[in-house]
Amino acid sequence: MKTRRLGILAIGMALILASCNSGSGEKSIFSGVSEVFDSGLSEASVAKALQTGLDLDSTVYKRAGTIRSEIALIYEKSGNKPLWIDGKSISEKGKKAIASIGSLGLDGLDPEKYQFSKLQQALTAKESSEENLANTEILLTRSLALAASDLTFGLLNPAEVDKEWHSDNDSIFSFAEVLLDDKLHKDNILDVFRPSNPRYALMQKEMEKWTRLKSDTSYVKFKELVQGGSLNALQDLIRKEIQSEEADTLLIKSYQYLNHLSTSGKVDEELLKVARRQPDDYIKQLKINMERMRWLPNKLDNQYIWVSIPQAEIDYYKDGNNLFHNRTIVGSRSNRTPSILKPMQNIVICPPWGVPLSIVGKEYGGRIPARYEVYRGGKRVPNSMVNAGNYRQFAVRQPPGPSAALGYVKFNLPNKWDIYLHDTPNRSLFGNKVRYMSHGCVRVKEPRVLAALLLEHQNIGIDSINNIIKKNRTTPINTDKIPVYISYFTANADSTMKNMLYLTDPYRKDSVLMQKLALK
Repeated sequence: MKTRRLGILAIGMALILASCNSGSGEKSIFSGVSEVFDSGLSEASVAKALQTGLDLDSTVYKRAGTIRSEIALIYEKSGNKPLWIDGKSISEKGKKAIASIGSLGLDGLDPEKYQFSKLQQALTAKESSEENLANTEILLTRSLALAASDLTFGLLNPAEVDKEWHSDNDSIFSFAEVLLDDKLHKDNILDVFRPSNPRYALMQKEMEKWTRLKSDTSYVKFKELVQGGSLNALQDLIRKEIQSEEADTLLIKSYQYLNHLSTSGKVDEELLKVARRQPDDYIKQLKINMERMRWLPNKLDNQYIWVSIPQAEIDYYKDGNNLFHNRTIVGSRSNRTPSILKPMQNIVICPPWGVPLSIVGKEYGGRIPARYEVYRGGKRVPNSMVNAGNYRQFAVRQPPGPSAALGYVKFNLPNKWDIYLHDTPNRSLFGNKVRYMSHGCVRVKEPRVLAALLLEHQNIGIDSINNIIKKNRTTPINTDKIPVYISYFTANADSTMKNMLYLTDPYRKDSVLMQKLALK
């Protein structure tokens, strides 16, 4: 994963590294603390630069205190010896560190936020005083720490942007440990802080593509022709955008697939609307979704379930392989599915359904259909006792069976929003292209197949599940605590992790996040 990123980030590093002498034979700054900080720059100069170089406004940098502490720890451990200065100039590792900041544009981040121009000036200076060298030393460490923090946690606090985002990022920020680790030896030191989710690397690759196309004169000409109403350049334009040599109908279908359109293979107004989009439109879409990716934990477990709300699809990955890919039905625009990250706890075969009071009051007006059971104080009572004025005093339950709202399988991931994955008796709805129609939970097509995969190590397969269903007996079965990502990304990898899909924004969240990022 990280190796692939190096290729993507090479463009951002090339200009600076062109002047580097890679054959200098200097020791790696990561080869051990006793050898790392060998420089002619005095410890006193570094200590003095530290006094003023760590001034971070906590109203601007939300993790200012942690960043200051991590930087201070680095120089405390090294006895104020420099990391990036060799004699009277910036070392090869220092040059690579500056280049890594210059490449942050491929993360949707502005390198100037991290003083890239100022660091470049220091890099090209013919002569520098010891004071200037010490200030550059601290400035570079500070810039790397800020970038590392933003890559790990994001620029924004998701709770202030999206009230329906409940996927906590529990990543540990150990900047000092990384810089002092004698095992770390990377051309791009910031790679270790980037999300390891393969979707993020694909977003970087797409960011590089759209940035390059903006300067591609033939592409710009094709775009102008299509904008002007000419279809003669349409296929050439599409080949450039999706990097495909397919022809005619197959090319059109691929383009429609990648832009989440109906794959008819025909040129229609829906397709032409997408073809008129500018590279900057895609770049903005990638920026906001890379920010969302940074709101998730940095590391992925070896197995996890990924539900994409905009796609209304589900994937189960284990050891890097996709074992299950299928359609889902997610929350409607008025009953939206929140973004959550919780571990699965168990699977219930033939689950009853505790009808939420909101549905009892809103959809039934307190009049309970005969297919439901009503309880009060743990005892069953006649449905007729419930009315619009007293329904909150009762518990309403639908027993398991062929018409039960949860179908035959429920996947529990306990959370305070009472969101889970489940089967449904209305399976024909999975044939719809637009599948935003649930009360918030996620309905899964072919849930028995998914359940059998999750319970395989317990020797519980499809036949066992079907036998339990035939008995119509509610049976909970514990599972491994598999992370379930119910996620909202409008730019997202497809199930193969090889293609980036540009999706619709069903809950209208993108414009809010874009505004917040622009203000930031």
